[in-house]
Amino acid sequence: MNAGGAPVMVARDLRVVRGKRTLIRVHHFEVGSGLVHVLLGPNGAGKSTLLKALNGLEQAEGTLEFEGRLVRGSAARLALRRRTAAVAQKPYLLSTSVLNNVASGLRFRGVRRSEAHAAATEALELLGVAHLADRKPARLSGGEAQRVSIARALACDPTVLFLDEPMVALDPPTRRSLVNDLLRILDHRGIAAVWVTHDRDEALAVGDTVTFIEMGEVVQSGPALEVFSRPASESFATFLGLDTYLEGTVIAGDSGDLRLMLGNGKELACGEAPLGHAVACIPPEDVVLLTTAPEHNMSLRNVLHGTVRAVLPDGRLLRVSVAAGDLEIAALVTKAAFEELGLSVGSPVAAAFKAAALHPIPRLDRLQQTP
Repeated sequence: MNAGGAPVMVARDLRVVRGKRTLIRVHHFEVGSGLVHVLLGPNGAGKSTLLKALNGLEQAEGTLEFEGRLVRGSAARLALRRRTAAVAQKPYLLSTSVLNNVASGLRFRGVRRSEAHAAATEALELLGVAHLADRKPARLSGGEAQRVSIARALACDPTVLFLDEPMVALDPPTRRSLVNDLLRILDHRGIAAVWVTHDRDEALAVGDTVTFIEMGEVVQSGPALEVFSRPASESFATFLGLDTYLEGTVIAGDSGDLRLMLGNGKELACGEAPLGHAVACIPPEDVVLLTTAPEHNMSLRNVLHGTVRAVLPDGRLLRVSVAAGDLEIAALVTKAAFEELGLSVGSPVAAAFKAAALHPIPRLDRLQQTP
C-alpha cells in the first residue's frame, strides 16, 4: 500500500437505472493513482454494477472523468477501456495456449504478435507462471488459471485494474499467495485498482481505501483502517462483526471526557463521538477477560462483571459471551487463554476494554436518511 497521487478516475452523481429501479447511486467516487480502492458489501449490494459503470460496460447517468477527461460517448468509453483492464471471478480463457491467452488482450488492441508475446511473457514471469506458457487452460489448476487471467490484464499495462471478486473461488493458501504477488506488482507498477469483495478480511488486507455499499448506496468511504475502526452505521458495524451493541446517550463527563450513559444508568468511558443518542459497538477482539480485579492504573477503563453465558468456536479462537446484568459482551480469546483462566459456562468473569474500543454510532442510520 502507498500514499498514491491525484485521482485518476472521478465519478459524480453516478446512477445506474434499469426500468424504474435504481441499482446504484453514488454522489462522489474517486480512485487515486496507484491506490487499491475496495468496494465492500454484502451480496447484491451493487458492487459489481458500480464496477461495470466505472469500466464503461454499464450505461450510467452522471459524469465520469478518466485521467482528467470527461468520458462521454462510445469513442470515449472505448478509449477508457483501452487504458484499463478487468479480471472476473472466473478466469474465462480461450482454448489456446496460456501465452496466446495472455497476449490476446493486446492482440485485440492491434498490437503486433511479437510485441504482444513479449509483453505476455513478462506478465507471466511476474505472476510466477511463465513455465505454463505452452499449456492449455484445461490443464491448469484454479489458482494457475486465475494467475493467467490476471497476467492477461496486466500485460495490457492498464492505468486502472478492475477486479470483481478475483479470489472468491480459491482456497486460503492459494488466495494468500496470489494476493501478495498481485499487491507487489500493483505497487511496483503504480497501477490503481478497484477491487470488489464481500470478504472483510480481504478488504482490510488489500485496500488503501474502502467504500462500503449496501442496497445500491454508499454507506461509508475512506482510508481502510479508519473505515474499519469507525463504522458509520449499525448495518456496517454488523457486517464487520462488531456484534456487541450498547445503546445509550453520549455525554460529557465531569473531567471533560466522553461517557456513554446506558439505559440502566451505568456510565462507560467511550471514544470520540457527537453528543446525543447513540449505539456503541465493541470489537470482540478488544475485550479482555479477567478473573481477578484489574490494577488501578490499567488502561482498561471499562470493567463489567458477570458470568460466562456461552462459548462458541470462531475459527482458531473462542467467542465468549459474558452476561453482565442486563448487558451481553462478546470477547474473542485463544483456547489456551480460556483454559488458563479456568473458565467454563457459569464462571464468574469480568469483561474489560479501553475507552477507545467503545465506539458510539449516531442512532439514525445513514441509509434511512437517504431520500
